Amino acid sequence: MLLQVIFMALLPVLEPQEIRMLPEVDGYLRHDVTLPCQFIPGPLGDKIVQLQWMFKSLKGEEIRIIVFSSENGVNILETYLKQRLKLDNQSLTITEVEKKDAGLYTCNIAAFPSGSLVGTTNLVVYEEKPLSPGIVSAVVISVLLLLVMAAITYYLIFIRRFSVRHHVCIDTRSPDMDVNRPPVDTREDVVYSDVKPKPSRDAVPSTGKHTDTARPDDITYSAVAILRPQKT
Repeated sequence: MLLQVIFMALLPVLEPQEIRMLPEVDGYLRHDVTLPCQFIPGPLGDKIVQLQWMFKSLKGEEIRIIVFSSENGVNILETYLKQRLKLDNQSLTITEVEKKDAGLYTCNIAAFPSGSLVGTTNLVVYEEKPLSPGIVSAVVISVLLLLVMAAITYYLIFIRRFSVRHHVCIDTRSPDMDVNRPPVDTREDVVYSDVKPKPSRDAVPSTGKHTDTARPDDITYSAVAILRPQKT
């Protein structure tokens, strides 16, 4: 029982500090990428004394690329990556990613008083960055709007063109109207809508090819509206 009490009292002290990294990170050519490295100190109040990043290329070459110490600060070493490296706390950022940047990156942290921690992440470099959901949605909406506009244009041009309306005047004066009476305007407006050709009686039967056999005077009329002037 006494041992259990002692163990429970010492448990917070015995818990080690922790380093958190992603197993794999995706990078894209000519874009920036960040390799997270998060240091979780233990209950003893660990402080980072030194931090360094190592890079192992796909060819197997291993180099040290950046070092941080509590005394000297950040030191970016002479490698082809030097001009494209940034250190944010413990995380490493690579700008303008290149194909040869792919490989294993190791974050090594020495903390006092607990000791050293090591974490590794694999950087995979792709040529093209996928479109974000917002851009995909904008493209889909644009396509739908174009389709709607095309449908409206088709309706206005190819459908309404076949709906024809003519306006004529018909003189309804009676032949035996008294010529001595003052002239009265008895013309009536007649509107014909949906005018379409009527096949001629002597038209040649269709042979599968389109032929215009309708005479100009063979027309059927629908929706005839007679507009009579109001009497005063």
